[in-house]
Amino acid sequence: MTVLELLLAREGERIVLRSPEVGHFTRALPAGAVLAPGVPAGVLHSLGRRFDLAVPSGVAGRVVSARPERVLEPVGYGTVLYELAPLEAGVPAAAGSGTTATESGALLFRAPHSGRFWQRPSPNDTAFAKPGDVLENGRTLGLIEVMKTFTQVVYRPAGELPARARLVRFLVPDGGEVEEGVALLELAP
Repeated sequence: MTVLELLLAREGERIVLRSPEVGHFTRALPAGAVLAPGVPAGVLHSLGRRFDLAVPSGVAGRVVSARPERVLEPVGYGTVLYELAPLEAGVPAAAGSGTTATESGALLFRAPHSGRFWQRPSPNDTAFAKPGDVLENGRTLGLIEVMKTFTQVVYRPAGELPARARLVRFLVPDGGEVEEGVALLELAP
């Protein structure tokens, strides 16, 4: 996995994060999400390569810009990808990370995008993961279907997600509709 750091510019109280390369930007976070170092900030496809975008160290804020209209938004070097407002006091920096810790210490794994969530590759196959399984980097957890196109949902340690976690339970039934950011799984550290 190749990671590129977003370019940082400050405009008054606003923080502006810009594209570090020419390409197509996808997996943008919605307005209201919190960005901070270690929080996935989208993906840039450039010249046949995929780059995970990272927030520069020392930067944290709430996204105030709208998400691009296209799933693969063409961008140039320095194109504004996010405008951030400073965080209010008491807002945790990892709030928009795609995971959330519950009061009991459980972690929530959230949907990377909208669609229909499937726990198994086909109706007659066993589930990709079941409660009690230990999840590690790269483990397939399910599929999200959008217009007959299936995308693997893969466990990736990031933000609050540890290198290894135990699947406690599915929070969405097999074949259930999900929106981006909806909790799919409950995990235990």
